[in-house]
Amino acid sequence: MLFILCYGVLAGWLGSSHAYAQSVEKGTDMLASPHLVVLMVPALGFEDVKKWMDGLPEDIQSHIQLAGMTMRTAGRIDWVNNLFTLSTGQFAEGPPLWNGYQLPGETIIHPVQKLRELHSKRSGLLLTADQRPWGYLGETLQNHQVFTFALGNSDTRHMMRRMGATLIMNSKGEARGHIGSTILTPAPYEPGDWRTDWDQLSAELETVWNRQPRTLTIVELGDLWRIEQAYDKFKRTARLSQIYKEKWLSEWQTWFVNTVQHLLAEQNRSVTIWVMTPAVSKEAKARGQLLAPFLTWHPGQQGGILSSATTKQTGVVANVDFLPTLLAYYGLSVPSRAYGEVISLQETLEQAGQEGQTFFASFFDDLQYLFVIYRTRRIIISVYLLVMIFLLIATACYWWFSKQYWGARIVQVLIGTVLVSPIYFLWLTPLIQVIGPYRWIVLLFCSAFVTSFVLYHLVSNLWFLTLIGLTNTLVILFDLWRGSVWMRRSFLGYDPLIGARFYGLGNEYAGILLGSSLLAVTGISVWLSRQGWLHRRRVKGMLVMFISVFYLLIIYSMAAPRLGTNAGATIAALLTYAVSLLFLFRLKVSWRYLTPVFGLVVLCLAGLIHLHLQGEHTHIGTFVQAAQQGDLQTIGEILTRKLEMNWRLIKVSLWGKLFTTALMVMGLVSFRLRRNPLYKHYEEMAQHHMWMTGFRTMIIGAMTILMVNDSGVVAAATTIIFLTFPFIFLRFNRHSIRTGSAPPGLA
Repeated sequence: MLFILCYGVLAGWLGSSHAYAQSVEKGTDMLASPHLVVLMVPALGFEDVKKWMDGLPEDIQSHIQLAGMTMRTAGRIDWVNNLFTLSTGQFAEGPPLWNGYQLPGETIIHPVQKLRELHSKRSGLLLTADQRPWGYLGETLQNHQVFTFALGNSDTRHMMRRMGATLIMNSKGEARGHIGSTILTPAPYEPGDWRTDWDQLSAELETVWNRQPRTLTIVELGDLWRIEQAYDKFKRTARLSQIYKEKWLSEWQTWFVNTVQHLLAEQNRSVTIWVMTPAVSKEAKARGQLLAPFLTWHPGQQGGILSSATTKQTGVVANVDFLPTLLAYYGLSVPSRAYGEVISLQETLEQAGQEGQTFFASFFDDLQYLFVIYRTRRIIISVYLLVMIFLLIATACYWWFSKQYWGARIVQVLIGTVLVSPIYFLWLTPLIQVIGPYRWIVLLFCSAFVTSFVLYHLVSNLWFLTLIGLTNTLVILFDLWRGSVWMRRSFLGYDPLIGARFYGLGNEYAGILLGSSLLAVTGISVWLSRQGWLHRRRVKGMLVMFISVFYLLIIYSMAAPRLGTNAGATIAALLTYAVSLLFLFRLKVSWRYLTPVFGLVVLCLAGLIHLHLQGEHTHIGTFVQAAQQGDLQTIGEILTRKLEMNWRLIKVSLWGKLFTTALMVMGLVSFRLRRNPLYKHYEEMAQHHMWMTGFRTMIIGAMTILMVNDSGVVAAATTIIFLTFPFIFLRFNRHSIRTGSAPPGLA
C-alpha cells in the first residue's frame, strides 16, 4: 500500500496545479447601475472571447468579470431551449419553430399571434414547471418600472432569427424594440447580406439611456451567427469563415473600447455591460467546449472570476442563475422556486496579485483542461466499461468451464486491477492533457495492474480484498473532506459542462464508496472471526462500536452540505449499513436498544437537514423546502426525473449493461455452486456466512441506490462491481491454484 500512498502524494501535487476551481472566499458582488446592456452574441465560443479579450487595454480588462455558463435545458441543448431556460430560471423547453416576434410587413414562422393561439388552446405548452408563464422576467421588470428594449437580430439570407426579444417578452408575448434592420447596414458581399452598424447601435443606446432612468437593453449581435450559417457548412470555406470571424471580432473590440471610453468620459452616467450567448459556435460544440461565455464589465467593479452557489465551482455558473442574477441586479426578490442562485465574484485580480491578461490566461487554461476532459470522457468511460464487462464474463466462464486452475493467479490479479482502478481515475486525470485517451486508459490499467500484482504477492486473499476496499474508502473520504479536488476533474466524477452535478459526491464514486466500505468491513469481520475474537462478547461489542462510527463518518460525508450532499447515497447508506450491522454481527433487536438507536438516527437526520436549510444552496435543501411547503408538484418532478433518467440509462447506457451483466453472472455462479458435488463443503463454509452476508448487503445497497438516486443505475453498477468481482475472486483460493484442483469454496 506504500506504493499507492506515494502515488497519491504525487497525483495530489499534479492535481493541485489544476485545482483552479477550488472553493475560495467569496468576493464582492457585481456592481449595479441604472442601465444594463446585455450583448447577446449567438455562435460565440471561448476561443473567440480569448482573442477578443487579448486586444483589450489593461484598464478595461481589470474590470471584467468572467465565467463559463452551462447550457442544460429540459430538452436538447439548442438556442431556443436555452433562451427559455435563461428567461424562466428553470430548465425549460421552448416550442418548436420558435422564431421571435412579428414585425409589420414581415412573415415569421412563429409570430406573436400564433403564440397567443397556442397559449389559449394548450396553456401547458407555454408554462414553466411551477405554472409560471413564459415571459415572467419581462413581466416582472415591467411591473417594477424597468424599461426593457431589444435591438438587432440574427437574420440570414434564407431565415429570420430573432433571439434577443425572447428574454424580455412579457406574459402576453410582447416586447419593445427594433429587431429589424435598425442597427444593421446592407452588406451584399458579406454573410447574410447584413452586418452590424456600430455607429447606429451607439446612437440607439444613447437614445434609450436618455429617455429612461432604469433600463435593460438586449442587443443581439448576430454577425457571427450569419457567418457560421453561410460558411461553416463546407470545409473549403472554413478559412474564409475564419477570416470574417477575425474581422468581426476586431470591429466588435474597437466598438467596445470606444463605448467604454465614452462612458468613462461621461461622469453622470453609469452603465453596466454583460456579454452572453444562447448558443456556442458549431466549432466550439464539435470540440466539446459546451460552456457559453458570460462576461460583465463595470468601471467600478473588480476584475475576476465568477461563480454561484448552484455550481460552487470558480469560473462555472449555470444558465438558471441568469434570471436570479438579473432580478438581484435591479434589487428585486428572487422567486423561491427558481432553480438558480445569484452569480457573484469568487476570485479577483487583486487576490491573485496579477494583471488582467495573465490572470485570465490561467482561467482559459483551466477551461481548456475542462474541455479536454469532456471531449475524451465518452471514449475513456466506454473502453473502461467494456473492459470490465468482458473481464466479468471471461472470469466467470473460466471458473465455470476450466478443470485446471493454473492461470487463476492472473485472473485474481486482473480482478484486483479492476477494484483498484477507481483510485487512479482520481489521480491520473491531469495527464490527459499530454497523452491521448487511448494511452491514458492503457496507463490507468497498467498502474492498477502493478498495484494489484504487488499487493497480491504481499498479503493473503482475505487482506488483498480488504485492503483494496479500505484504500478506496479512505482515498474518497480524504478527497471529499478537502473539497473534492480530485473528484471534480475525474472522468468518473461529475460533469459541469452538461450540468449533471457540480459539487459533492458524484454517483459513480457514491457507489464505489458504498461498495468498497462494505467490502472492507466484511473482510475485517471475517478475519476477526477466523481468529476467534468475535466469540468474545467484549471484543465484538467494541468492533460494532468502531464500525458504527466508521459508517456514521461515511454517512455524514455523503450528506453534509459542504461535503457529499448526495441524498440518494445517504438514504442507501443508512439502510445498507444498518442491515450490515444487524446481520453481519447477528445483533439481537430489542426495543430496549432499538429505541435509543432510532432516536439517535432521527437526531442525526434532523441535524443534517438543518445544515442544508441554513447553509449553502444544495439539492437536499431544495427537496426539504419543497416538502415543508407541501409542494407536491416539485417533489413529483424530482421523483419523475429520477425514474425517467434511470430507465433511459438502463436501456441505452453501458453502465446499465454492466449492472445487468453483473447480476446475471452472480446468478449463474450461485446456480453452479449449488449443483457442484462439493456443495456440502460450500454449505459448511456458508454457515459461517460472513462473506455471503456482506455480499447480500451489497445487493441491498445497489438496489436501494438504484431506486432513490437519479442516474442511480450508475451508482448501482459501481457498487455491484465490489460484489461480483470479489465473489468470483474467492472461488479461486490459493491452495487450489497451486494444486490445480477445483476450488472448494470461499477463501
